[in-house]
Amino acid sequence: MSHYRLDGIEFTEAHEEFQNILARAYANKQRPMCLCMADGVELYIAYAHERYWLKRMPNSGERHHPGCESYEPPAELSGLGQVYGSAIKENLDTGVTQLKFDFRLAPGKSRTPALASETDEAAKPTSIKASEAKLGLRGLLHYLWEQSGWQRWAPATESRRNWHGLRKALLGACAGKVAKAMPLDEIVFIPETFILERKDEISARTAKSLACSDNQNRFRMLIGELKEIKPARFGHKLVIKHLPEHPFYLNDQTYKRMVKQFDAELLLWRGIESSHLIVIATFSINQAGYAELDNLSLMNVSSQWIPFETADELALIEYLVAEGRSFSKCLRYNLARTKPLASAVLVDIRMPLALYIARDGAGDESADGIDGLIVDSQTASYIWDPKQPGLPFEPQQGKPQIAYAATV
Repeated sequence: MSHYRLDGIEFTEAHEEFQNILARAYANKQRPMCLCMADGVELYIAYAHERYWLKRMPNSGERHHPGCESYEPPAELSGLGQVYGSAIKENLDTGVTQLKFDFRLAPGKSRTPALASETDEAAKPTSIKASEAKLGLRGLLHYLWEQSGWQRWAPATESRRNWHGLRKALLGACAGKVAKAMPLDEIVFIPETFILERKDEISARTAKSLACSDNQNRFRMLIGELKEIKPARFGHKLVIKHLPEHPFYLNDQTYKRMVKQFDAELLLWRGIESSHLIVIATFSINQAGYAELDNLSLMNVSSQWIPFETADELALIEYLVAEGRSFSKCLRYNLARTKPLASAVLVDIRMPLALYIARDGAGDESADGIDGLIVDSQTASYIWDPKQPGLPFEPQQGKPQIAYAATV
């Protein structure tokens, strides 16, 4: 558990006055220090869901100790660098992060103008403007996963890795995020853990939340675990775990596009029974009171809820978990699947180590891409071979040398 300091007081999240300490600091525009390093690393405070949240400062992830919850691998090792500063803009004075999406949040036609004909000289513009990166649905899901800290793994966290813990962390990640002047935590719907003894209570809350989606002027956003895909009278329906009584419908055209675009994710989900398949989608409630999907994306996660893209990447994750290693998974965001990327970063050694996966038959272009990433990176690197699993570095022995003070 991370330790913090504010006005000479040192505390953790377990402190009985944690929320009161943050509330006073938030009102006085003070910033706590994370004590993972001897000199401390500044944090800021956001407020949402009737509570206060500690957030790392922009571009400060590398300054935290690798074993700290606020540590973040360099942006060069993931797709975050492509969208940060354009699709993701943090305002430290207000604690609000502005997000820009490449998908619509309301019904209606796309506002993107048609391109002028190449033969229509009069219609050709006299200047061009650089396009600005925006988050797709997968990019947004990766961002929330990273903000929640669930792309990280440490053996001590195993008991908390369940849907209840993930939902709480994702809702916390939505805190202080805004898109098109709408708070993200008012848009996102994440189903509660189903508990038989509290079925009626949970169903009532779910029905009330979905009823709030009955707005023809905007979509809501679903984040949930896919349980099954079933044929419907017209089209298909997605059944979400913990939400069996509220299916999400999609028409035949959208279903065919989903199967074609996410064939790899669906095949991995079908073949690996221990894995989960996460759905992120925009939806509306039709006049009959049923949820209809507009746009969606899928993401495979391991039994520990760590994202993966291939069977080899899952093999790396399972190897690291079995060996008791601590690591941070690198996420792709908007980057194309063909672009080479580090798979994970080991954080249980003195200096972080980026792990790449050797890929048979990937072609010279992919191999050259990995070599180029390693050459350009400031982070030590290692290419992991699924056929000969092993790592050259043992975890740091004993307690990490972090400047944690005594808990108040």
